[in-house]
Amino acid sequence: MRNLERLTVETGRVIQRRYLLQRLVQQGQTCAIYQGFDQVLQRTVALKVATVEHIPAYRAAIRATAQFAHPNIIGIYDLIVEADALFIVQEYVDGDDFGTLLQSQLSPYHVVDLGVQICQALMYAGTPSRKISHGDLAPSSIIRDRRGLVRINNFALPGDVAYFSAWSVMGAAGGPIFADADLPVGQMSDGRRADDTRAVGLLLYQLLAGRTPDARTVEPTPDGRLRFMRNAPPEVCELVARTVIRQHPQHIASPEALHAELKTLAEALEPPPPISGQLAPAPAYQAVEEPVGRVAQAQFAPARSGGLSSQPLGSNSRLLDGEYATRTDTGGRMMTLDSSNASTAFDASMSAKLAAARQAAYAAPDVPVKRVNMPLVILFGLVLFALFFGLGYYLSTILIH
Repeated sequence: MRNLERLTVETGRVIQRRYLLQRLVQQGQTCAIYQGFDQVLQRTVALKVATVEHIPAYRAAIRATAQFAHPNIIGIYDLIVEADALFIVQEYVDGDDFGTLLQSQLSPYHVVDLGVQICQALMYAGTPSRKISHGDLAPSSIIRDRRGLVRINNFALPGDVAYFSAWSVMGAAGGPIFADADLPVGQMSDGRRADDTRAVGLLLYQLLAGRTPDARTVEPTPDGRLRFMRNAPPEVCELVARTVIRQHPQHIASPEALHAELKTLAEALEPPPPISGQLAPAPAYQAVEEPVGRVAQAQFAPARSGGLSSQPLGSNSRLLDGEYATRTDTGGRMMTLDSSNASTAFDASMSAKLAAARQAAYAAPDVPVKRVNMPLVILFGLVLFALFFGLGYYLSTILIH
Protein backbone atom coordinates (compact mmCIF):
# COMPACT_ATOMS: atom_id res chain seq x y z
CA MET A 1 0.00 0.00 0.00
CA ARG A 2 2.94 2.33 0.62
CA ASN A 3 4.01 2.21 -3.04
CA LEU A 4 0.43 2.74 -4.14
CA GLU A 5 0.13 5.86 -2.00
CA ARG A 6 3.33 7.23 -3.52
CA LEU A 7 2.02 6.69 -7.06
CA THR A 8 -1.26 8.47 -6.39
CA VAL A 9 0.43 11.88 -6.07
CA GLU A 10 2.43 11.70 -9.30
CA THR A 11 0.03 13.45 -11.62
CA GLY A 12 1.71 14.99 -14.62
CA ARG A 13 3.95 11.98 -15.13
CA VAL A 14 4.23 10.59 -18.68
CA ILE A 15 4.28 6.79 -18.89
CA GLN A 16 6.48 5.31 -21.62
CA ARG A 17 6.69 8.73 -23.30
CA ARG A 18 3.06 8.39 -24.33
CA TYR A 19 0.43 8.37 -21.55
CA LEU A 20 0.04 11.50 -19.45
CA LEU A 21 -1.41 11.00 -15.94
CA GLN A 22 -3.85 13.90 -15.55
CA ARG A 23 -5.89 13.29 -12.39
CA LEU A 24 -6.68 10.62 -9.85
CA VAL A 25 -10.18 9.20 -10.40
CA GLN A 26 -10.35 6.43 -7.79
CA GLN A 27 -8.11 5.01 -5.09
CA GLY A 28 -8.76 1.34 -4.41
CA GLN A 29 -7.21 -1.25 -2.14
CA THR A 30 -5.13 -2.87 -4.88
CA CYS A 31 -4.84 -0.15 -7.53
CA ALA A 32 -5.29 3.52 -8.35
CA ILE A 33 -7.18 4.69 -11.43
CA TYR A 34 -6.22 7.84 -13.31
CA GLN A 35 -7.68 9.79 -16.13
CA GLY A 36 -4.92 10.08 -18.68
CA PHE A 37 -4.23 11.21 -22.21
CA ASP A 38 -2.74 9.18 -25.04
CA GLN A 39 -0.38 11.69 -26.69
CA VAL A 40 0.11 9.48 -29.75
CA LEU A 41 -3.52 8.76 -30.64
CA GLN A 42 -4.80 12.00 -29.05
CA ARG A 43 -7.53 10.45 -26.95
CA THR A 44 -8.53 10.28 -23.31
CA VAL A 45 -7.76 6.97 -21.58
CA ALA A 46 -7.97 5.45 -18.12
CA LEU A 47 -4.80 4.12 -16.49
CA LYS A 48 -5.06 1.54 -13.74
CA VAL A 49 -1.91 1.47 -11.61
CA ALA A 50 -1.19 -1.69 -9.59
CA THR A 51 1.76 -2.16 -7.24
CA VAL A 52 4.29 -4.96 -7.43
CA GLU A 53 2.53 -7.41 -5.11
CA HIS A 54 -0.61 -7.34 -7.27
CA ILE A 55 1.08 -7.57 -10.66
CA PRO A 56 0.64 -11.37 -11.07
CA ALA A 57 -3.13 -11.22 -10.54
CA TYR A 58 -3.60 -8.29 -12.92
CA ARG A 59 -1.38 -9.79 -15.60
CA ALA A 60 -3.34 -13.06 -15.46
CA ALA A 61 -6.62 -11.14 -15.74
CA ILE A 62 -5.35 -9.16 -18.74
CA ARG A 63 -4.22 -12.33 -20.52
CA ALA A 64 -7.67 -13.87 -20.00
CA THR A 65 -9.67 -10.84 -21.15
CA ALA A 66 -7.45 -8.94 -23.60
CA GLN A 67 -9.54 -10.09 -26.59
CA PHE A 68 -12.88 -9.12 -25.06
CA ALA A 69 -14.94 -6.83 -27.29
CA HIS A 70 -18.43 -6.17 -25.95
CA PRO A 71 -20.40 -2.93 -25.47
CA ASN A 72 -20.95 -3.70 -21.77
CA ILE A 73 -17.28 -4.45 -21.01
CA ILE A 74 -14.58 -1.78 -20.68
CA GLY A 75 -11.92 -2.31 -23.35
CA ILE A 76 -8.18 -2.75 -22.68
CA TYR A 77 -5.67 -0.87 -24.87
CA ASP A 78 -2.20 -1.44 -23.48
CA LEU A 79 -0.15 -3.03 -20.70
CA ILE A 80 3.05 -1.47 -19.37
CA VAL A 81 5.28 -3.12 -16.79
CA GLU A 82 7.77 -1.01 -14.87
CA ALA A 83 10.05 -1.84 -11.96
CA ASP A 84 7.64 -0.64 -9.27
CA ALA A 85 4.22 -0.83 -10.88
CA LEU A 86 1.98 -2.20 -13.60
CA PHE A 87 0.07 0.22 -15.81
CA ILE A 88 -3.11 -1.02 -17.53
CA VAL A 89 -4.34 1.39 -20.20
CA GLN A 90 -8.10 1.13 -20.65
CA GLU A 91 -11.00 2.76 -22.41
CA TYR A 92 -12.05 5.88 -20.53
CA VAL A 93 -15.76 5.92 -19.62
CA ASP A 94 -17.39 9.20 -18.65
CA GLY A 95 -20.36 8.32 -16.51
CA ASP A 96 -21.79 7.61 -13.06
CA ASP A 97 -20.27 5.20 -10.59
CA PHE A 98 -22.44 2.95 -8.44
CA GLY A 99 -22.61 5.42 -5.57
CA THR A 100 -23.99 8.09 -7.90
CA LEU A 101 -26.56 5.61 -9.23
CA LEU A 102 -27.70 4.97 -5.65
CA GLN A 103 -28.18 8.68 -5.06
CA SER A 104 -30.10 9.14 -8.31
CA GLN A 105 -32.90 6.80 -7.07
CA LEU A 106 -33.29 4.84 -10.31
CA SER A 107 -36.77 3.79 -11.35
CA PRO A 108 -37.59 0.06 -11.19
CA TYR A 109 -37.34 -0.13 -14.98
CA HIS A 110 -33.81 1.32 -15.02
CA VAL A 111 -32.73 -0.99 -12.18
CA VAL A 112 -33.99 -4.01 -14.13
CA ASP A 113 -32.36 -2.72 -17.32
CA LEU A 114 -29.04 -2.38 -15.48
CA GLY A 115 -29.31 -6.05 -14.50
CA VAL A 116 -30.07 -7.03 -18.10
CA GLN A 117 -26.91 -5.31 -19.31
CA ILE A 118 -24.69 -6.85 -16.62
CA CYS A 119 -26.02 -10.30 -17.50
CA GLN A 120 -25.23 -9.66 -21.16
CA ALA A 121 -21.59 -9.03 -20.25
CA LEU A 122 -21.45 -12.19 -18.09
CA MET A 123 -23.04 -14.29 -20.83
CA TYR A 124 -20.49 -13.00 -23.36
CA ALA A 125 -17.55 -13.82 -21.07
CA GLY A 126 -18.98 -17.25 -20.28
CA THR A 127 -19.38 -18.51 -23.85
CA PRO A 128 -17.67 -21.85 -24.64
CA SER A 129 -14.87 -20.06 -26.51
CA ARG A 130 -14.02 -17.89 -23.48
CA LYS A 131 -15.25 -19.56 -20.26
CA ILE A 132 -14.30 -16.62 -18.05
CA SER A 133 -16.12 -15.72 -14.83
CA HIS A 134 -16.01 -12.26 -13.33
CA GLY A 135 -15.44 -13.14 -9.68
CA ASP A 136 -15.34 -9.56 -8.37
CA LEU A 137 -18.72 -8.11 -9.37
CA ALA A 138 -18.85 -5.49 -6.63
CA PRO A 139 -20.08 -1.86 -6.89
CA SER A 140 -16.54 -0.71 -7.80
CA SER A 141 -16.77 -2.73 -11.04
CA ILE A 142 -19.87 -0.91 -12.35
CA ILE A 143 -20.17 2.39 -14.21
CA ARG A 144 -22.98 3.71 -16.41
CA ASP A 145 -22.04 6.08 -19.22
CA ARG A 146 -23.96 9.16 -20.34
CA ARG A 147 -25.94 7.15 -22.89
CA GLY A 148 -27.23 4.76 -20.23
CA LEU A 149 -24.88 1.94 -21.24
CA VAL A 150 -23.61 -0.11 -18.28
CA ARG A 151 -19.88 -0.85 -18.44
CA ILE A 152 -18.20 -3.64 -16.46
CA ASN A 153 -14.59 -3.64 -15.24
CA ASN A 154 -12.30 -6.00 -13.29
CA PHE A 155 -13.07 -9.30 -15.03
CA ALA A 156 -11.11 -12.35 -13.80
CA LEU A 157 -9.68 -10.62 -10.72
CA PRO A 158 -9.72 -12.08 -7.18
CA GLY A 159 -12.99 -11.26 -5.43
CA ASP A 160 -13.26 -8.56 -2.78
CA VAL A 161 -13.28 -10.77 0.32
CA ALA A 162 -14.49 -8.04 2.69
CA TYR A 163 -17.44 -7.09 0.44
CA PHE A 164 -18.70 -10.61 -0.26
CA SER A 165 -18.14 -11.73 3.34
CA ALA A 166 -20.33 -8.88 4.60
CA TRP A 167 -23.10 -9.70 2.11
CA SER A 168 -23.01 -13.45 2.75
CA VAL A 169 -25.53 -12.89 5.57
CA MET A 170 -28.16 -12.07 2.93
CA GLY A 171 -29.48 -15.50 1.99
CA ALA A 172 -26.14 -17.23 1.53
CA ALA A 173 -27.19 -20.11 3.84
CA GLY A 174 -23.75 -20.45 5.41
CA GLY A 175 -22.11 -21.55 2.18
CA PRO A 176 -18.57 -20.62 1.08
CA ILE A 177 -17.91 -17.02 0.14
CA PHE A 178 -16.41 -18.07 -3.20
CA ALA A 179 -17.19 -21.29 -5.03
CA ASP A 180 -14.40 -23.55 -6.36
CA ALA A 181 -11.63 -21.63 -4.64
CA ASP A 182 -9.09 -24.22 -5.81
CA LEU A 183 -9.54 -23.25 -9.48
CA PRO A 184 -7.45 -20.48 -11.08
CA VAL A 185 -8.97 -17.03 -10.71
CA GLY A 186 -11.40 -16.27 -13.54
CA GLN A 187 -11.79 -19.87 -14.71
CA MET A 188 -15.44 -20.73 -15.33
CA SER A 189 -17.39 -23.32 -13.35
CA ASP A 190 -21.02 -23.83 -12.41
CA GLY A 191 -20.31 -22.61 -8.90
CA ARG A 192 -18.67 -19.45 -10.14
CA ARG A 193 -21.50 -18.80 -12.58
CA ALA A 194 -23.84 -19.01 -9.58
CA ASP A 195 -21.58 -16.62 -7.61
CA ASP A 196 -21.61 -14.04 -10.42
CA THR A 197 -25.38 -14.35 -10.79
CA ARG A 198 -25.92 -13.81 -7.07
CA ALA A 199 -23.54 -10.82 -7.23
CA VAL A 200 -25.87 -9.26 -9.84
CA GLY A 201 -28.79 -9.82 -7.48
CA LEU A 202 -26.91 -8.08 -4.67
CA LEU A 203 -26.25 -5.05 -6.88
CA LEU A 204 -29.91 -4.84 -7.90
CA TYR A 205 -31.01 -5.22 -4.29
CA GLN A 206 -28.80 -2.30 -3.21
CA LEU A 207 -30.41 -0.09 -5.87
CA LEU A 208 -33.87 -1.04 -4.58
CA ALA A 209 -33.09 -1.12 -0.85
CA GLY A 210 -34.51 1.37 1.63
CA ARG A 211 -31.92 4.04 2.40
CA THR A 212 -31.49 7.77 2.96
CA PRO A 213 -31.62 9.93 -0.21
CA ASP A 214 -27.95 10.94 0.02
CA ALA A 215 -26.55 7.45 0.66
CA ARG A 216 -23.72 6.31 -1.63
CA THR A 217 -23.46 2.85 -0.11
CA VAL A 218 -25.86 0.24 1.28
CA GLU A 219 -24.95 -2.01 4.17
CA PRO A 220 -26.35 -5.56 4.60
CA THR A 221 -29.00 -5.90 7.27
CA PRO A 222 -27.88 -7.72 10.44
CA ASP A 223 -30.90 -10.07 10.35
CA GLY A 224 -30.39 -11.01 6.70
CA ARG A 225 -33.75 -9.68 5.52
CA LEU A 226 -34.19 -7.95 2.18
CA ARG A 227 -35.85 -4.56 2.73
CA PHE A 228 -37.06 -2.79 -0.40
CA MET A 229 -38.24 0.74 -1.03
CA ARG A 230 -41.99 1.22 -1.10
CA ASN A 231 -42.21 1.88 -4.87
CA ALA A 232 -40.42 -1.35 -5.82
CA PRO A 233 -42.83 -3.64 -7.73
CA PRO A 234 -43.30 -6.93 -5.84
CA GLU A 235 -42.43 -9.04 -8.89
CA VAL A 236 -39.04 -7.28 -9.09
CA CYS A 237 -38.49 -7.85 -5.35
CA GLU A 238 -39.34 -11.52 -5.76
CA LEU A 239 -36.90 -11.94 -8.64
CA VAL A 240 -34.10 -10.27 -6.66
CA ALA A 241 -34.87 -12.54 -3.69
CA ARG A 242 -34.71 -15.65 -5.90
CA THR A 243 -31.29 -14.50 -7.10
CA VAL A 244 -29.78 -13.54 -3.75
CA ILE A 245 -31.20 -16.29 -1.50
CA ARG A 246 -29.36 -19.51 -2.28
CA GLN A 247 -31.85 -21.77 -0.49
CA HIS A 248 -34.85 -20.30 -2.32
CA PRO A 249 -36.80 -23.16 -3.97
CA GLN A 250 -36.71 -21.21 -7.25
CA HIS A 251 -33.16 -19.94 -6.87
CA ILE A 252 -31.64 -18.47 -10.05
CA ALA A 253 -28.06 -19.67 -10.51
CA SER A 254 -27.04 -18.68 -14.05
CA PRO A 255 -26.73 -15.38 -15.93
CA GLU A 256 -28.83 -16.79 -18.79
CA ALA A 257 -31.79 -17.61 -16.54
CA LEU A 258 -31.61 -14.26 -14.76
CA HIS A 259 -31.27 -12.40 -18.07
CA ALA A 260 -34.41 -14.06 -19.47
CA GLU A 261 -36.55 -13.10 -16.48
CA LEU A 262 -35.13 -9.57 -16.27
CA LYS A 263 -35.88 -9.04 -19.97
CA THR A 264 -39.52 -10.01 -19.37
CA LEU A 265 -39.78 -7.52 -16.51
CA ALA A 266 -38.01 -4.79 -18.50
CA GLU A 267 -40.49 -5.16 -21.36
CA ALA A 268 -43.38 -4.86 -18.91
CA LEU A 269 -41.94 -1.90 -16.99
CA GLU A 270 -40.52 0.11 -19.88
CA PRO A 271 -42.42 3.39 -20.20
CA PRO A 272 -43.55 4.13 -23.77
CA PRO A 273 -42.31 7.37 -25.36
CA PRO A 274 -44.55 10.36 -24.63
CA ILE A 275 -46.94 11.43 -27.40
CA SER A 276 -45.77 14.59 -29.15
CA GLY A 277 -47.30 17.67 -27.56
CA GLN A 278 -48.54 15.80 -24.50
CA LEU A 279 -47.12 15.48 -21.04
CA ALA A 280 -45.98 11.96 -20.20
CA PRO A 281 -48.14 10.38 -17.49
CA ALA A 282 -46.57 9.13 -14.29
CA PRO A 283 -45.07 5.63 -14.58
CA ALA A 284 -47.41 2.78 -13.71
CA TYR A 285 -45.17 1.54 -10.88
CA GLN A 286 -45.13 4.84 -8.99
CA ALA A 287 -46.39 4.68 -5.42
CA VAL A 288 -49.68 6.37 -4.63
CA GLU A 289 -49.44 9.38 -2.35
CA GLU A 290 -52.15 9.41 0.31
CA PRO A 291 -53.36 12.19 2.64
CA VAL A 292 -51.43 12.92 5.80
CA GLY A 293 -52.39 10.56 8.59
CA ARG A 294 -52.84 7.54 6.31
CA VAL A 295 -50.19 5.00 5.40
CA ALA A 296 -49.51 5.05 1.66
CA GLN A 297 -49.41 1.69 -0.11
CA ALA A 298 -47.51 0.90 -3.28
CA GLN A 299 -49.43 -0.18 -6.33
CA PHE A 300 -49.21 -3.81 -7.42
CA ALA A 301 -49.40 -5.05 -3.83
CA PRO A 302 -50.56 -8.69 -3.73
CA ALA A 303 -54.29 -8.92 -3.09
CA ARG A 304 -54.12 -12.38 -1.54
CA SER A 305 -54.49 -12.89 2.19
CA GLY A 306 -51.19 -12.73 4.01
CA GLY A 307 -49.60 -10.55 1.32
CA LEU A 308 -48.41 -7.01 1.83
CA SER A 309 -49.99 -5.85 5.07
CA SER A 310 -50.34 -2.30 6.30
CA GLN A 311 -48.93 -1.44 9.69
CA PRO A 312 -48.90 1.90 11.49
CA LEU A 313 -45.73 3.98 11.35
CA GLY A 314 -43.22 2.87 13.92
CA SER A 315 -44.50 -0.71 14.12
CA ASN A 316 -42.19 -3.70 14.08
CA SER A 317 -42.04 -5.93 11.03
CA ARG A 318 -42.83 -9.61 11.07
CA LEU A 319 -43.18 -12.35 8.49
CA LEU A 320 -46.68 -13.66 7.82
CA ASP A 321 -46.68 -17.33 6.77
CA GLY A 322 -43.56 -16.92 4.69
CA GLU A 323 -45.17 -14.18 2.61
CA TYR A 324 -44.28 -10.51 2.32
CA ALA A 325 -44.42 -8.24 5.34
CA THR A 326 -43.97 -4.50 5.69
CA ARG A 327 -42.01 -2.32 8.00
CA THR A 328 -41.16 1.31 8.50
CA ASP A 329 -37.63 2.63 8.69
CA THR A 330 -35.81 5.94 8.39
CA GLY A 331 -35.77 5.50 4.64
CA GLY A 332 -39.59 5.37 4.45
CA ARG A 333 -42.05 2.56 4.05
CA MET A 334 -40.48 -0.65 2.79
CA MET A 335 -41.34 -4.19 1.82
CA THR A 336 -39.41 -6.89 3.64
CA LEU A 337 -38.45 -10.39 2.56
CA ASP A 338 -37.09 -12.95 4.98
CA SER A 339 -34.05 -14.67 3.45
CA SER A 340 -34.69 -17.82 5.50
CA ASN A 341 -38.37 -18.24 4.59
CA ALA A 342 -39.09 -16.38 1.36
CA SER A 343 -42.29 -16.77 -0.58
CA THR A 344 -42.02 -19.18 -3.47
CA ALA A 345 -45.01 -17.75 -5.33
CA PHE A 346 -44.18 -15.55 -8.32
CA ASP A 347 -47.10 -13.68 -9.76
CA ALA A 348 -46.71 -14.48 -13.44
CA SER A 349 -49.68 -12.34 -14.37
CA MET A 350 -48.04 -9.20 -13.03
CA SER A 351 -46.22 -8.48 -16.29
CA ALA A 352 -49.52 -8.60 -18.16
CA LYS A 353 -51.06 -6.28 -15.59
CA LEU A 354 -48.19 -3.86 -15.98
CA ALA A 355 -48.53 -3.91 -19.76
CA ALA A 356 -52.30 -3.39 -19.51
CA ALA A 357 -51.86 -0.51 -17.08
CA ARG A 358 -49.28 1.07 -19.34
CA GLN A 359 -51.53 0.68 -22.40
CA ALA A 360 -54.46 2.20 -20.53
CA ALA A 361 -52.34 5.10 -19.29
CA TYR A 362 -51.20 5.94 -22.80
CA ALA A 363 -54.41 5.15 -24.70
CA ALA A 364 -55.17 7.43 -27.64
CA PRO A 365 -57.76 10.13 -26.94
CA ASP A 366 -61.31 9.36 -28.02
CA VAL A 367 -62.26 10.97 -31.34
CA PRO A 368 -65.82 12.40 -31.25
CA VAL A 369 -68.19 10.68 -33.70
CA LYS A 370 -70.08 13.02 -36.04
CA ARG A 371 -73.79 12.19 -36.20
CA VAL A 372 -75.63 12.41 -39.58
CA ASN A 373 -78.77 14.62 -39.69
CA MET A 374 -81.11 12.23 -41.54
CA PRO A 375 -84.09 14.65 -42.00
CA LEU A 376 -81.78 17.14 -43.67
CA VAL A 377 -80.42 14.47 -46.00
CA ILE A 378 -83.98 13.37 -47.00
CA LEU A 379 -85.03 16.97 -47.65
CA PHE A 380 -81.96 17.58 -49.79
CA GLY A 381 -82.76 14.43 -51.82
CA LEU A 382 -86.38 15.53 -52.42
CA VAL A 383 -85.23 18.95 -53.66
CA LEU A 384 -82.81 17.35 -56.12
CA PHE A 385 -85.57 14.98 -57.32
CA ALA A 386 -87.97 17.87 -57.93
CA LEU A 387 -85.36 19.81 -59.89
CA PHE A 388 -84.46 16.89 -62.13
CA PHE A 389 -88.17 16.04 -62.64
CA GLY A 390 -88.97 19.62 -63.68
CA LEU A 391 -86.00 19.79 -66.00
CA GLY A 392 -87.01 16.52 -67.68
CA TYR A 393 -90.62 17.65 -68.16
CA TYR A 394 -89.50 20.96 -69.69
CA LEU A 395 -87.13 19.24 -72.16
CA SER A 396 -89.76 16.68 -73.20
CA THR A 397 -92.28 19.46 -73.92
CA ILE A 398 -89.84 21.30 -76.22
CA LEU A 399 -88.90 18.17 -78.15
CA ILE A 400 -92.54 17.12 -78.74
CA HIS A 401 -93.59 20.53 -80.15
